[in-house]
Amino acid sequence: MEFKEVRTKIVATIGPSSNNYETMKNLFEAGVTTVRLNFSHGDIIAHEKNFDLAKKVAKDLNIPLSLMLDTKGPEIRIGKMENDICKIESNTKLKIRCNEKEFSEKIGNNKVIYVSYRMDKDVKKGTKILLDDGKLVTEVLNVKNEEIEVITKNTHMLKTNKRVNIPGVDFSLPFMSEKDKNDIAWGVKYGVNIIAASFVNSAKNVEEIRNIIKNTDPNSLTKICSKIESKKAIENIDEIIKASDAIMIARGDLGLEIDYFDVPYYQKIIIRKCSLAGKPVIVATQMLDSMEKSPLPTRAEVTDVYCAVELGADATMLSGESASGLYPVEAVKIMSRIAKRAETEYYTELFYNTQLKALSQDASPRMKIAYEIAKKLKDGKYKFAVVLSHSGELLKEVSSYRPNAFVIGIVSDNKYVNQYGITNGIFCEVDSENERNLIKNDHEKAKSVITKYNAKKGDNFIVVDGLNITEHTY
Repeated sequence: MEFKEVRTKIVATIGPSSNNYETMKNLFEAGVTTVRLNFSHGDIIAHEKNFDLAKKVAKDLNIPLSLMLDTKGPEIRIGKMENDICKIESNTKLKIRCNEKEFSEKIGNNKVIYVSYRMDKDVKKGTKILLDDGKLVTEVLNVKNEEIEVITKNTHMLKTNKRVNIPGVDFSLPFMSEKDKNDIAWGVKYGVNIIAASFVNSAKNVEEIRNIIKNTDPNSLTKICSKIESKKAIENIDEIIKASDAIMIARGDLGLEIDYFDVPYYQKIIIRKCSLAGKPVIVATQMLDSMEKSPLPTRAEVTDVYCAVELGADATMLSGESASGLYPVEAVKIMSRIAKRAETEYYTELFYNTQLKALSQDASPRMKIAYEIAKKLKDGKYKFAVVLSHSGELLKEVSSYRPNAFVIGIVSDNKYVNQYGITNGIFCEVDSENERNLIKNDHEKAKSVITKYNAKKGDNFIVVDGLNITEHTY
């Protein structure tokens, strides 16, 4: 498979538009490094089938691939609506019944809708309640036991099972439902690489998930990517970054929980904080939204992807574009092209020097090696760095420095190979065990590895085996 020479990783959500062999194959060839399944929809049987298919395609292409399980999280949804969709007029009173039995048995209409969660305990007169990702705005007029009366601010066609948001309210809904706990445990047993945890608001939330992972399998390699999508998460961002393995800036819900014009500011702040902490960060939601229906993105979307990559995002994500859109493969190709262009600017940024300096304060042996590698690669003299890492941890440390080269990872056990689907610039060899034995004895043998990464005669590269760093020319 042709190497794209793009360091930024791409996460693609799989759905009806992409859950077949041929489309998945085209997605991976176009640059997808992580497959995401949204566990808010579908069942375990369908998810397992899609993960199995993704693994088969990756095996046939002989490439590494990360699997991401995105949890449902503590979300609120409305129940069934009359004829599955109902017109709610502007400036009308609407009742929200908060009763689990009614939610299961009754049908909503333009006068009353049903939720299973006791929202009446968390809201008061004047509270804003948003329905269907903010497309229907309402304000609370009265609160009674198990009932909220709101006034609608606009007209909207409201469908069954749409989301409810209460911006700025730290609601009492438990962080993890039984479904989430079961889904996470299933994912750990299956061997997913990343749990994308919805609505993480604190380090304590992260630890709850980590305990489930450890109790399910103490030796699990499954990592936690905390999704930032609330005001509370913004307030606790430093402790969440510290407790997590990675961060996802989930701009859809975040833009409902905080002022929409603040989203770009916090996106920049979170990317910077993750870069300085050496944690991978994904920018997600509506990146190429128009490509669900159009073969080309808007100029604003191109700029959005470009800016995220230039700022230092490790990965960018496609949601509806790849799951249910008309042009899933084209969306990946375009995202990859934009990222490749934006990456050329990253090493000219003053922040890159700040990042190197901040990370160099870590005195751990692996970080010292990673720092030496980054310094050596900074000026772009070497196109590749072939890095031998026993457990793969050194590769993550190297990535945190954003070395100015393509890093080819060689690990001691092939079970580590699929861990880098959201880790910028790291490309792990599928047959690492055999490659490691050859290269460890003779660094010149690394030439056979970089051949598949478009190496050309005259390309300089280094081989790293602990503190032993050797220079070579292809």
